Amino acid sequence: MSVTTPPRKGRGRLIAVVGCAIVAACLCVAAAVAAFYFFRGRLGRGAQPTIEYILDASPRMNTSSGGDPRIAVARGVLGEIVRTADPRLTAGLRVFGTGALSEVCQDTDLVVPLAVSNQVRIEEGLGGVALGPKSDSPLAQAMIAAIRDVAETKGPHSIVVVTGGADSCNPESGELIRREAERAGVELRVFVVGLDVPPDEAEAVRAMVAMIPGATYQDAPDPAALRSALTEIQTEVNHQAAEDSTESPTPTVAASACDHPYFPLRTGSSWTYSTPQGNMTWSVGSAGGTNDSAEATMEIAMPEVSMPVHWSCGSAGIVSYDFGTLSVAGMGDVASMEVIDSSGAFLPAADLLAPGYSWPSNYSVVMHVSQEGFAVNWTMAVSETWTATGIESVTVPAGTFEALRVDGDESVSMTGLGQDVNVTVSMTYWYAKGVGVVRYTSSTSEGSSSGGELTSYTVP
Repeated sequence: MSVTTPPRKGRGRLIAVVGCAIVAACLCVAAAVAAFYFFRGRLGRGAQPTIEYILDASPRMNTSSGGDPRIAVARGVLGEIVRTADPRLTAGLRVFGTGALSEVCQDTDLVVPLAVSNQVRIEEGLGGVALGPKSDSPLAQAMIAAIRDVAETKGPHSIVVVTGGADSCNPESGELIRREAERAGVELRVFVVGLDVPPDEAEAVRAMVAMIPGATYQDAPDPAALRSALTEIQTEVNHQAAEDSTESPTPTVAASACDHPYFPLRTGSSWTYSTPQGNMTWSVGSAGGTNDSAEATMEIAMPEVSMPVHWSCGSAGIVSYDFGTLSVAGMGDVASMEVIDSSGAFLPAADLLAPGYSWPSNYSVVMHVSQEGFAVNWTMAVSETWTATGIESVTVPAGTFEALRVDGDESVSMTGLGQDVNVTVSMTYWYAKGVGVVRYTSSTSEGSSSGGELTSYTVP
C-alpha cells in the first residue's frame, strides 16, 4: 500500500494534538485521538441523552411568588432538581434577560456549557444568575439557541424552560422555534413551566408551545407546584437516560496488582473527565490476576471515538500499556497503534511514591491511520522522567481531594510524517488515593496545552 503524506495543514493538526497529553497514556492516546480530529469535519455527532435547562432572568422575575422573588424561587427549586439528574446525562444551563448582550431581544447566554455529569456546575451556575436591567424577555431566542446547542449531537434531547411569562420580542415566536427545531432535525422534547405567570401571558405561552412538536406547557402558580412539575420532568428524563445507557452491571471486584492504591484498575471502575476536546470516559471492562502479575482492559471513549487500552501490572506497580484500534462513529476503525518496546513503569508501587521519588518510563509506538484514501504510518519514540512532588488539595467538579502530585518531562521523536519532528512536553497528574487521576495538565514546546478535570467516577 502506498503511503500518502498528509497536507502540511492536516499534519500540523495531528502533531499539535499529539503534543497534548490527553489521557493517562499521554502522547500515545493523544496521537490516536488526533486521527479522529483529522477526520472530524466529515462526521455527524454521536447519540447521547442531553438536557438543557433555560431560566428566565428578565426583570419580571423580581415579582413575588410565595413571599420570595420569582428568580430566587426558580434558582432554588431548579437547583434541587438538577441535583437529582442522572449522571449519565449531558447537561447545560442557558439563561435569558440577564443583560449579557446589549441587544435585548438577542440577550441569551449559555452560562454552563453542555457536559456529562454536569450537576455541580449547573447548580453553581444557578447561584450566580442575577436579574437583568432591561424589560424585554427573549424567551424564543433562548429556546432557539438551546436547540442549536443540543443539535451538536443526535439525541435524544430535552429542553426544560422555567419562565415568568411570554416572549416579548417577537409575535411569531412559536413559528420561529418550530422552524428551528425542524431545521435541526433532532429528536427533541420541550418542557415549558410557567412560574406564577399572569393568565393572559400564560395563554400566550400555551399558544407558542402548541406550535412546537413534542412540546408541553405547565402552569406552576407557586413554589410547590414548580417543584412538583420539575420533579416529574426530571424523573422522565432520567428514565430515558437509564433506558439509553449501555452500562453493564458492576461485576464482583477482585483485587490484583492492577488495583493500585492511586489508580484502582478494577473491573467496573470508570472515570469521566472534562477536557478541551470534549468529555472523555475511561472504563475498565475487565481486570484480574495476582499481586505479582495482572492485566486490565480499559476503553477510552469520547462522544464519537473510542479505543481499548491494555494494562500490564506487577509487584513493581502499573508497568506498561498497549492499544487496540481507534474507532470513530460513522467511519469504523480508522487507526491502529502498537507499542513495540517499553521499559520503566507508568506508576510505581505505592510505597515508593514518597515526595522526591523519581522514575523513568520509555516506549516506542507505531501508528497507522487509514481512511477514505488517506493513509500514513508514523513512529513515536518517547522518553519520560516522572517525580512525585507531594500531596496537594485539589478541587474539581467531582469534589475536593487530597492528591499526590506527579510532575513529568517527556521527549518525543516522531518519524514518518514527511520530516522528523521533535517535541518536548511538561505534564502534571494529581492522583487521589482510592480514586485515581483527578486532574491532569500538559504543555508542549510547540505552544499547545491540554488538561482534564474529573467530573464523576465509580470505583467498586
